[in-house]
Amino acid sequence: MTHDKLPFTPAKLLNCLSFLEHPILLLNGLSGVNYTSLTVGQSSHPPRFAILGHKPLKSLKVVKDTDYSSLTVYPDTQTSTRFEQPEHFISGWAGIIHYPQSHASEPEGLFNYYDASIYLDFESDECFLLSHYPLTEERKKELSQLREIEPQKTAINARKWTPGWTKRQYQTAFERVQDYLLAGDCYQVNLAMPFFCGDDLTDTNPLPLLEAFDAPFSGFFKNDRYWIATVSPERFVKVENGIITTSPIKGTSPRHPDPKCDEANRNQLLASEKNQAENLMIVDLLRNDLSRSAEPHSVKVEKLFALESHANVHHMVSTITAKQKASLTPIDVVRNAFPGGSITGAPKVRAMQIIEELELQNRGAYCGSMGYFDDSGLTDFNILIRTITATKDGAVCWGGGGIVVDSTMDDEYQEILNKIGKILATPI
Repeated sequence: MTHDKLPFTPAKLLNCLSFLEHPILLLNGLSGVNYTSLTVGQSSHPPRFAILGHKPLKSLKVVKDTDYSSLTVYPDTQTSTRFEQPEHFISGWAGIIHYPQSHASEPEGLFNYYDASIYLDFESDECFLLSHYPLTEERKKELSQLREIEPQKTAINARKWTPGWTKRQYQTAFERVQDYLLAGDCYQVNLAMPFFCGDDLTDTNPLPLLEAFDAPFSGFFKNDRYWIATVSPERFVKVENGIITTSPIKGTSPRHPDPKCDEANRNQLLASEKNQAENLMIVDLLRNDLSRSAEPHSVKVEKLFALESHANVHHMVSTITAKQKASLTPIDVVRNAFPGGSITGAPKVRAMQIIEELELQNRGAYCGSMGYFDDSGLTDFNILIRTITATKDGAVCWGGGGIVVDSTMDDEYQEILNKIGKILATPI
């Protein structure tokens, strides 16, 4: 692996994030490590690092099944060397996969091939250029050039966000879901609604949003048409040294500024039979999803009903692992499990049909995934929840939750606001 120190700090690099060429930023390398600030010295628990790719050698739109075969090592850098798997992305394909819908206008996936990445070390306040391959001096110089951007000096106001549905429209969709549940079509349906902002945010730096949350699977992706910023708390799937891991979230409780009330909310979530039942449904679904890519009898539930606390909510999280079939690639593993069961419902196919019937807009990137296929075989993808997609025509942020028979409309609607309220209130 090559390792070259760069002549700028993480702060300088992040300041021009929106003006880099086709960048992807992975906070803590999508490793699942919590953080509270991207600025060194502002927090007692800053992130260890971030990984950034820009100026890719190649871009790929995945519009049909066969396109996934192109997600292999870029021909100019092919080598017979077997790389030792690092703890984070270094070089390879990285990008996003949209939530699949029959009437979607976007391609299924957008990936860039990065022959190198920049390691932002927040502890030493240094940046390093990393690659699995020897880089030419010309390529090193190209990847080291930054556009000079003046830091934002004026205060940024919170944006105005408008619900895409009225509460009455949400109630109508909720009641229709209940009809399907009572008829036996599904056990759980993840119903979501969008919130819109009319401002052009495409040249806006999303750093304030990323700084405002301690989300372990945060990231940023930008192409010529839009950017996606996510403060996702959820891992979709990781493949590391032949072990597949997924960590679905089901069960949410709001944070409270009073420590005693906050502790009560935590305990109430952990003791909730309803949330445990919802979580277990998705655990069973994902055990089945992983079994498609796993060696026989290797699927295990490592953690059940664990608690994770974030900036605005507590979550109930379970973890399932499996041993990867030797005949399959990490790309096969991701495709076999996509989309994540926690954001569809169960059974998955019928739940997705109901979602497509009831939701009035395409989800786009929401409930898809952001992540990478490193050239070493290391693979990691999040689930794109708590996510803003920004185009020149405006921005959208979705919120949703799993509905079961004993769900109530008011509680589910409030849960949506609990999940994304702080995102919508964050000035960017």
